[in-house]
Amino acid sequence: MSTRFKFILVITMTTVFGLLITVLFDIKNTYLEFGSIKTELSQVKAEFNQYQMIVQKVNDIDNKFTHNLANTKSENNNLYDNVINDLGRLQFNLSKAEQSTTSSMDDGVFCELTGEARQNYYQLR
Repeated sequence: MSTRFKFILVITMTTVFGLLITVLFDIKNTYLEFGSIKTELSQVKAEFNQYQMIVQKVNDIDNKFTHNLANTKSENNNLYDNVINDLGRLQFNLSKAEQSTTSSMDDGVFCELTGEARQNYYQLR
């Protein structure tokens, strides 16, 4: 073998060996990056599962309050219809302040709303 051939062979082998080392380092770095990405992915999955649980709890609370609101509106409409159709009466629980002087007026008079006032009360409520 000639010296020139040996020199070319050494240069070629060195280049191939250098490329092989570079490829191996790239594979090692890629593997390390893959491991860190895998760890981050597992953390993101755990956070996502926590958020899903929170969203489910919020939906449950929303459904509960929506159901309660619908029931209350239905009950209010039924009471309104009963008062309008004279099937029930509107009752106010009032408290009267004590007065130190005696009054000559009769406090036993029954007070009741007029029909129009009854309707306005339920509409405002």
